[in-house]
Amino acid sequence: MNTKFLPLAFALSLCAANSFAQTITPTRVGPVSQYGQLMSGKNAAGEGRIYGGCQGVKDGAEVQVRGMSLYWSLLPQSVEYWSEEGIASMVNDMNIQIIRAAMATGTEDWSGEFNGKKLVGYEKDSELQKNFVKTVVEAAIKQDIYVIIDWHSHNANEQTESSKKFFAEMAQAYGSYDNVIFELYNEPTDISWETIKNYADQVIPEIRKYSDNLILIGNPKWDQNPQMAIGNEVTDSGNNHAYTLHYYANSHCVSGTYDWGGSCQGENGLKAMKAGLSVFLSEWGTGNADGGGDPNQEKNTQWQKFADQNKLSWANWSASHISEGTAAFTSSSNKNSLQYSTSGNLVKSYLATNPTSYTKCADTPSPEAITSIRAAKFGLQISANTVQLLNAKNPTIHVYDLQGHSLLSAHSNSLSLQKLAAGTYIVKARDGMQTQMKTIRVNP
Repeated sequence: MNTKFLPLAFALSLCAANSFAQTITPTRVGPVSQYGQLMSGKNAAGEGRIYGGCQGVKDGAEVQVRGMSLYWSLLPQSVEYWSEEGIASMVNDMNIQIIRAAMATGTEDWSGEFNGKKLVGYEKDSELQKNFVKTVVEAAIKQDIYVIIDWHSHNANEQTESSKKFFAEMAQAYGSYDNVIFELYNEPTDISWETIKNYADQVIPEIRKYSDNLILIGNPKWDQNPQMAIGNEVTDSGNNHAYTLHYYANSHCVSGTYDWGGSCQGENGLKAMKAGLSVFLSEWGTGNADGGGDPNQEKNTQWQKFADQNKLSWANWSASHISEGTAAFTSSSNKNSLQYSTSGNLVKSYLATNPTSYTKCADTPSPEAITSIRAAKFGLQISANTVQLLNAKNPTIHVYDLQGHSLLSAHSNSLSLQKLAAGTYIVKARDGMQTQMKTIRVNP
């Protein structure tokens, strides 16, 4: 293999037309501008945490973001808020930092209808469901908050091919935005970890073709056993993933064991974190596990202390006005005017402690960065068959073709180019939020 450099100006002109170029501009400075891409890592004690690309993986730089989860995209009382106006209302009135788009995935048909359109799952109307997700993702980017694209299924392992297609499309469209997080499997039922892992190991490579963003992994018995992945993690070339933990405050306990001998869900989460796995509370409710019940203040306080002590990011279920105790809004609410239930008022009180203003990361590229790249402090060297980063503390390397498709990636200081066929490619290297790009030509 013989590798030659092409002029940087040529690389930039190519990038301007490629699919990883930024096309949606935030309307404010929010948490994404301050923290950057969310990434899994370990603290000095070897415990799993979540960090931001701005400061990287270091003690004291752990990132905790908190917000809401939308309800299934199947009822008008839910999809009212799957809108630019709904997201803006939650940012402005609830102070959310993250929104979760819980997309219906299968052949669900709950007899719901919204704006004259029948509400059915992805398998029955993929365009309908994709458009809901796209609306939420683009609204989140404009608001500069994080967004979870959630394959909201209890049997995703039976939908593998559809899931692969969906996540590949979402990653290609939005995977270059630091806002986006991918959740592969909402609440697997009582199935084996091996079954879930096998599913994840097939879907993750589809995302990694286009994005190195954070991926959330479900686990057995409704996301209450992240410790089952200890010593048997998913295969992830990007090495940027976390395991989900779900709880409902009235039904699940933080510490100790149940009378029947099983460990509390909080204990399972702690065990996973202490083993070095990052954990994410992608769904939790103030009431019962079935969505009903009145919030118990004491139990909710215990769980919130647990989340804060361990810097666990969370999304509360649910941003809707359906007839459930855990719904945050009352029936008099709409996307422009939020009226709160007992649960909603409680959650809003927790969110009130989120920051009310943010400072753009010093190393965050501007929206014009594709044509004006910040001088990076790390070195980028490309030999005949290897990309090498020098003095990079939080490295990522991507190789793209001229259409912007990601071909190779690594979260390390080196990446082999041996697999590349003859042709012209773009190398994009990052250290935190610092970026360098070079265009190379590979000769036979």
